[in-house]
Amino acid sequence: MQYQVSALSVSELNEYARRLLAGDPLLRNLEVTGEISGYKHHYSGHRYFSLKDETARVQCVMFRQNAMGLDFEPADGMRVTVRASASIFARDGAFQLYINSMRQSGQGDLFARFEKLKQKLQAEGLFDPARKRDVPAMPRVIGVATSETGAALRDVIHVARRRNPNVGIIVAPCAVQGEGAAAEVVRAIERLNANGESDVLLVGRGGGSIEDLWAFNEEIVARAIAASRIPVISCVGHEIDFTISDFVADLRAPTPSAAAELAVPVASQLRESLDGMLGRLAGALRKGQEIRYVRLEHLCASDALSEPRQVILEARGTALDQLAERSHAAVTDLLRRSANRMEKLDASLRALNPSAVLDRGYALVRGRDGLIERASGAMAGERINILFSDGTIDADVAGIRPENSK
Repeated sequence: MQYQVSALSVSELNEYARRLLAGDPLLRNLEVTGEISGYKHHYSGHRYFSLKDETARVQCVMFRQNAMGLDFEPADGMRVTVRASASIFARDGAFQLYINSMRQSGQGDLFARFEKLKQKLQAEGLFDPARKRDVPAMPRVIGVATSETGAALRDVIHVARRRNPNVGIIVAPCAVQGEGAAAEVVRAIERLNANGESDVLLVGRGGGSIEDLWAFNEEIVARAIAASRIPVISCVGHEIDFTISDFVADLRAPTPSAAAELAVPVASQLRESLDGMLGRLAGALRKGQEIRYVRLEHLCASDALSEPRQVILEARGTALDQLAERSHAAVTDLLRRSANRMEKLDASLRALNPSAVLDRGYALVRGRDGLIERASGAMAGERINILFSDGTIDADVAGIRPENSK
């Protein structure tokens, strides 16, 4: 004889499973240690997150009345030990832990890696405000490195187009989570730099758990942002999320939408600002003209400018007189120095004049071949002429004696 078993509804199945778990004494009061991931502090005061280890995770909820007893603020990557009861949320059939209390039990692996890389890059100066560049005030083109299918790209395009439809957008699509995502982000940054058309880069994605955002905590991404020739705005996650990329970038935006607002000025506001500057400039010119006109009227009314033409001519005449005096002094000094030089040259020439030498008692001796300068230049019996300052003596050479002969 067979018994007919009625089929259970989904609600009945989930409720049956919930009662089975509730009847297990171990699951009613247990301690679990793991790393927090996907932490959310709801406005109601409830806390929602996952606890995970190397191979598994479990969903957790901590209601407001239990959370009021916390003496620290939980965060992604934090390693904690919770006291909880395990059950099934009957509506969704979701197995989860209901947390009664929580205490810290050390840092999680990802959080420890994050802190280690942060300290390393900070020691190298990659976070130094002095190396950060200003984002251009009026970019012609913005480059975006993010997933081409994610909401972040749609948000950036929507905000940029709304603020200024004339700004160009170049997208370098890349994976933003999962294995190989960091390398793709690096290649996207390098492509935008090689293209060279962008004035500023937006690098990021929407929010998620620490695992989802981890590509932007990788060292290769941080160094690619630091090496970018184009200023970079990091826009990773929601407002509470911080990544290594945020610290390295030239500017950090809490969301991709906020990054687009920082990068793209509102066109109408630019026009208003330009109109305001032009108005202030025109006003300043008019004010300056009025001040100069008043000064001119004051000068014309004074005795000093009762005859403006005469005053100008007198000023010009005085300047010409001073110029003439300086010219005369310069010419006089030049003539004096030239006269002194001429006197020195004349004295030198007089000293070299043969007549002046003869006047001092010397004589010149000429032979048949010209001037005889040494005794060896004459020949015995040769007719010579001895020239003095007052006349010439003709003589014959009787003999020649060397200077050192006795």
